[in-house]
Amino acid sequence: MGRWACVLAVLVALLALLPSQALAASPIPRPVVAATHWIVMDADTGQILDGARQRDRTAMASLTKVMTALVALERGDLDQRVQIVQSDLIGESTANLEAGQQVTLRTLLYGLLLRSGNDAAMAIARAVGGSPEGDDPPARARFVGWMNDKARELELADTHFVNPHGLDELGHYTTVYDLAVLTRAALANPTFVAMFGADRYEAEGFTYEHGNQLPKRYPGVIGGKTGWTDDAGLCLIEVAERAGHRLVVVLIGSTFEHWYDDAARLLDYGWVLLDPPASDEAAGRVFAWWRERVDGPVQAGLAQRTWLWGEPLGPVVHEPYAGTPDGWRRVQYFEKGRMEITDPLAVVDARWYVTGGRLAWELITGQRQVGLDEFSTLRPAELPVAGDPDSAGPTYADLRPLLSAPPLPAGSRVALRLGPDGLVRVDPSLERYEVTSGEPFPETGHGVASVFAAFLEARGPVLVNGSLREESLFNPALALVGLPITEAYWVTVPVGGQERDVLLQCFERRCLTFTPDNPPGWQVEMGNIGRHYKQWIESRALARPRAASSAASRDA
Repeated sequence: MGRWACVLAVLVALLALLPSQALAASPIPRPVVAATHWIVMDADTGQILDGARQRDRTAMASLTKVMTALVALERGDLDQRVQIVQSDLIGESTANLEAGQQVTLRTLLYGLLLRSGNDAAMAIARAVGGSPEGDDPPARARFVGWMNDKARELELADTHFVNPHGLDELGHYTTVYDLAVLTRAALANPTFVAMFGADRYEAEGFTYEHGNQLPKRYPGVIGGKTGWTDDAGLCLIEVAERAGHRLVVVLIGSTFEHWYDDAARLLDYGWVLLDPPASDEAAGRVFAWWRERVDGPVQAGLAQRTWLWGEPLGPVVHEPYAGTPDGWRRVQYFEKGRMEITDPLAVVDARWYVTGGRLAWELITGQRQVGLDEFSTLRPAELPVAGDPDSAGPTYADLRPLLSAPPLPAGSRVALRLGPDGLVRVDPSLERYEVTSGEPFPETGHGVASVFAAFLEARGPVLVNGSLREESLFNPALALVGLPITEAYWVTVPVGGQERDVLLQCFERRCLTFTPDNPPGWQVEMGNIGRHYKQWIESRALARPRAASSAASRDA
C-alpha cells in the first residue's frame, strides 16, 4: 500500500469512530441554552433533529404528569366523581383541592395539566386505580404500575415511575428522548390535546389558568407542560405547529431565568432544521401559515375583526437586498402588508423570523430600504393613506412634515384634525369620541392613541393546528406594526362613497384607522399598505443606493 493510501485508510478509520452527528454537521449554529438535557423532535415522524444528553437518565419533575394524564384518559371515565381525601393533599404545586370535595375526573385532569396539581395527580391515581371514594394506597400503586406498563408498551427503555406527580424520589427517572416519544403518543389522543393546550378551564367552582407561559410569546404553541424540582431543575415540554409541521421540544435542567428562552430558541432551531425556507415553495408555506393563523377565522366568518394581512397580491418574489447571503430576499405582498425572509437559515426569535419591513416609514419619507444599511431615494408616496382609493387625501407624502410634530400630552383627548391642505387644527367637537393620547415612545417621540393601544392588546380566535383557540393577535405588536411615527389625527375621507370622520395613525410598518360608526370589530382596521407599497415601487424608478445615515434605522 502506498504512503497516501495508508494515510487515507487511517483517516477513514478515524472518521468511522466519530459520532454520526458530527459527520452530518450542519452550518446552522446550535442555540446556546441553559438546559442540561434537551431534544428537538419532529412530532409527525419521530425523527430526532438534535439533542444534548438526550438518552441520559434524569429526574423529570412534573413532566411525569403527561403519563399520568394519558393513562387516566385511557383507563378512566371523565364523568366519574372522585371524593377528595386527606392523603391526596401532598402540597407543593396544587389544584386547590380540599378534603371532602366531590370532583369529576375531567376537572382533576385540567387541574393536573394546567395547574400541575400534585393533589390532582394523587386523586386521579387513586380513583382510576380503583378507589374513587376513599383512601387506598394499593389503588395508587396499581395506577403507577399501569404507568410503567404504558412506558414498556411505548418502548421507553430508560423511564421508570414511582409516583404519579413527579416529586423527586429514588427510582423515578426518564430521559428527554423518552419524554418526547411519550408526548408524541399523547398527541394522538384528542382529549389530551384539548387539555394540554387549554388556556383556561372553569367548572365545578374551580378556575384554572395554564401555567405554561410560552404561548404568550411564541406563535403556534399547541400545548406544553412545566416542571420543577431540586433534582430536575426547570423543565418544559413544548409542542408547536407551523406551516404543516409539528415540533416537540423537551428540556430538563434549565433555570427560572432561561427555561422559556431555552424552549423558544430550540423551537426556532428546530424549524430551520426541519423545513428551512430555502425555496420559494417553502417560504410560501411559512407565509401562508402566518396569514391563515389570524385571517383564517375572519375568512370563515368565525371572527368579526379587521384583516391583518388580507389577500395575497401575487406569489413569492425575489427582491434585491444588499448584505444578505445571496444578495436578495424572498418577499410576498398582501393587501395589508408584506412578509419577507431575509436569511432563510437565520436562527432567530420566531416572532421576528418573518418580518414585514418599515413600509409606512418608507412611503412617508421616500427612503426605500434595499439592504441592511442601504436606502434608495424615491419621492414620498402620493397615495391616500385612508378612505376610498380615489380619496383626495391625506397622502403618505402629506404626513412627512408630521413625523417631527410634538406629541400630545399623555391622557389628553385627541381632537386634532388634519385638513386637505395639510394643516392641523384643533376641533373640540372631536372630543366626543373620547380617544386619548398615549405616553410617547422615546425612540420616535409619539404615543399610541387609546383605541389603537386597545386593539394591539386584543386577544381573539386564531387557528392553531387546524383548531380555533384564543390567543393574542399581536405577539408582540411591534413585530407587526412597529413604533408610532405620527400622532393620531382625525381626517374626513370618503368610505364607501360616504364622507366620514376617521382617526388615522401611522406606525413604522402599518397605518391604522378608527371609524367610530363602523360595526364592532371593524372600527379599527389595518390600512391597505401592502397594496400601496407595491404600487409605489412599481411606479417609480429607483435612485442609486446610498449608505445609511446615522439617523436611518435598520429594519428589524
